[in-house]
Amino acid sequence: MSLSTLLRSRRVEPPTASIARRHFLSGWDAADFDELKYSYGLEGVDQVGNYMWVDTFLYMLVGISAVLLGLRIANMWWKHSRHLSAMGNPKQKYWETNRTTWWPWLNRHVLVAPFWKKKHNAQFQISSAIDNGTLPGRWHTIMLVIYVGLNAAWCLALPYNTLDHKETIAALRGRSGTLAALNLIPTILFALRNNPLITLLQVSYDDFNLFHRWAARITIVEAIVHTAAWLHNTIQASGWEAVSAGLATEASYGWGMVSTVCFTLIGIQAWSPFRHAFYETFLNIHRLSVIAALLGLYKHLEMHSLPQVPWVQLVIIIWAGEWACRGLSILYYGFSLKKRSSITVEAMPGEAVRLTINMVREWTPRPGCHVHMWMPALSLWSSHPFSVAWAATLSPDSKEMTLPILEGDVLAAHGRPQKSRQVSLVCRARTGLTRKMYERACKSPNEQFTTWGFIEGPYGGHHSLDSYGTAVLFAGGVGITHQVMYLKHLVNGFNNGTTATQRIVLIWVVPSSDCLEWVRPWMDEVLRMKGRKQCLRIKLFISRPKGRVESSSETVKMYAGRPDFPSLIEEEARHRVGAMAVTACASGGMADNIRAAVRPWLTEGCVDFIEEAFTY
Repeated sequence: MSLSTLLRSRRVEPPTASIARRHFLSGWDAADFDELKYSYGLEGVDQVGNYMWVDTFLYMLVGISAVLLGLRIANMWWKHSRHLSAMGNPKQKYWETNRTTWWPWLNRHVLVAPFWKKKHNAQFQISSAIDNGTLPGRWHTIMLVIYVGLNAAWCLALPYNTLDHKETIAALRGRSGTLAALNLIPTILFALRNNPLITLLQVSYDDFNLFHRWAARITIVEAIVHTAAWLHNTIQASGWEAVSAGLATEASYGWGMVSTVCFTLIGIQAWSPFRHAFYETFLNIHRLSVIAALLGLYKHLEMHSLPQVPWVQLVIIIWAGEWACRGLSILYYGFSLKKRSSITVEAMPGEAVRLTINMVREWTPRPGCHVHMWMPALSLWSSHPFSVAWAATLSPDSKEMTLPILEGDVLAAHGRPQKSRQVSLVCRARTGLTRKMYERACKSPNEQFTTWGFIEGPYGGHHSLDSYGTAVLFAGGVGITHQVMYLKHLVNGFNNGTTATQRIVLIWVVPSSDCLEWVRPWMDEVLRMKGRKQCLRIKLFISRPKGRVESSSETVKMYAGRPDFPSLIEEEARHRVGAMAVTACASGGMADNIRAAVRPWLTEGCVDFIEEAFTY
């Protein structure tokens, strides 16, 4: 049984006879209906070819997923072996060099490489007023070209040896419609925050979001082609009068037109300049448009009992199921019979706010994770992603709040999971919700206020640094929130001998020294940790200093101006212990500069680059 057969439960021909009767009742004769035969039903549609390409597409998706899963398992096994052999070892010479030549080359020139030169996550702008989003990386581009190219090739693989060109157009109508319905499955799946492939393949949501946008674009184009092919044959046969009659007398075609119009609106509205200029408004309109498009598509297919109905049902089940899971998670951690979770917002220097979320139940935090925060009082329908800067955890045998000491399934020293009821976030005041929070906090007593709200998550945090002897953590501005929990975790691992970590370097770039207040209480705790001076060095770069910049100690140094990334990377690479991980959470331009500085070292030693980005 083919994969496409598993996704379809029935195959019933559309009610062509009923359409004919309606036309006859409207004064149409048999000759008119014969002219319209390629506009209605499956006349001329190449169903055998449609199912063949559907099977090919599905087998390719399964095959690619299997290959990626195999690579992920191999990578996990390699890092686990390195972790076991290197933890607590101060030398780790064996792990400093690459064990193969092909993988570092592939990593440097394909997997980590930008599309061209060094621009990747920096905004790609035609002009200062038009923001066109970001450019995909080289590996992403290869996959997207194959994906788009295959869809185009399948739409063009039509029976051209027919006597009537209308039959070829009918085949195009069937092919494009079939592929549009099929591409909806990855389009919706890749958009989900709880997409199971994220955890299974350890691929970031940011990457899946990129493929979601491109799968959606392909779906929209194919839906437009599907409608245009129907319009072409109908107009060629009997003119615009036949189009009006078809839309007025056959509800299936009316619903199909509604779906196409909604998909087209989605494509226009999701264009990067519109999306980024009014993101919260875009998101709400986007969701409503998707609901209308899916409803129109389902009615279009269901009224004619077409075999693609189960595909749309699957899409609706996946989307509704994911929203149900998110809703249950919000209710569980945010509400109880006696109380609900609250958020305290504090205004901070540098136009930033620090948020402390007190939940009603405990959850397990992990370094590098992020959450989606909801604050109905200021933004009723929208949530915003923020890295978890700090998650105070309760020791199993005391009320002392501390951070976890192990990643993954976070365990306390007693071997039992550590939990947290309090999560802290830091965000800059930009536009929309973040600006509203900052302005309200500034006007409140003591520059802080408390309101009710809740979080979704945690998401992300899949990258473990436990097997690396050297960890270089770059942060730009509020990107420090992604790195603080890693610092505490790695210093703990160094003290306990549970990680391979021997050398930790934090490089933080901020506009002014006032921004250090964002994470001062947490950084003070890290600096007071046992063994911190033996493994941790911090370099602070003040890009726009207001006065003289002075270093506080030998292990915490401050510099005026912007960092020289190639020099910093070279210094750490030449003095590394074991394998080295370079992580970056910063603006697009800064992250691109770090990537460009790291790439030459990927083939010189065992060096990995990990980037945390939110390119929504």
